[in-house]
Amino acid sequence: MIDRTSMEVLIDDKSKRLTIATDKATLIATTAGVKVVSTEGLWRLHKLPLCGAAKLLVFLERNREIVRPFTAGKRRQREVVIDALGDLTVWNFEPWLISRAVRSDPRDVPLFDFLRAQETYGLVRFLLDEGAGVTSIAALSQRYGVSESHFRRLCRQALGRGLKLELRQWRAAMAVLDVVEGSESFTSLASRHGFSSSAHFSREIKNLFGFSPCHVRRRT
Repeated sequence: MIDRTSMEVLIDDKSKRLTIATDKATLIATTAGVKVVSTEGLWRLHKLPLCGAAKLLVFLERNREIVRPFTAGKRRQREVVIDALGDLTVWNFEPWLISRAVRSDPRDVPLFDFLRAQETYGLVRFLLDEGAGVTSIAALSQRYGVSESHFRRLCRQALGRGLKLELRQWRAAMAVLDVVEGSESFTSLASRHGFSSSAHFSREIKNLFGFSPCHVRRRT
């Protein structure tokens, strides 16, 4: 009975042999290209979005009030290879990453350090901290220290879509969480999250998520 097998991959044109247990998956996180050169065995490969993983980690750590930016002077790893129990796929990657972040296993530190070192991580953290109080992309780009056109490109790469829609959804999502978790009036919530009125707040939630704030509060 074979309980492990091996494969050869090229990461940034450098050969690396991986030994993988048959009941595990292996995650390769890298900013360089990866190519499988093994000629034996049947492999199932999934390409996971690096930007999406870094963005998710920001939300997880911000929600738990964890601030662990990449330390200046620390050697940046070009790739990280870790084992994953079970059948890790593109479809269950987000729950897997959430579970790893919550349990704080020291073996996961290289992966999270790698994600924190990506510009997407710093950019999304910046947008969450600064985006709510700034109305123009020009002002945000100036605060970030790059031109407006370059800032738009960075945001589209990190977010997968335009910045304005993303900020709208973030603001609405945070407002809905406050509806669920508290008893504050809709007028007060609308003002605190930057909506012009409680009616504007209700319309925005309905348009983006398909339900009204009243419906959410009645169910909690």
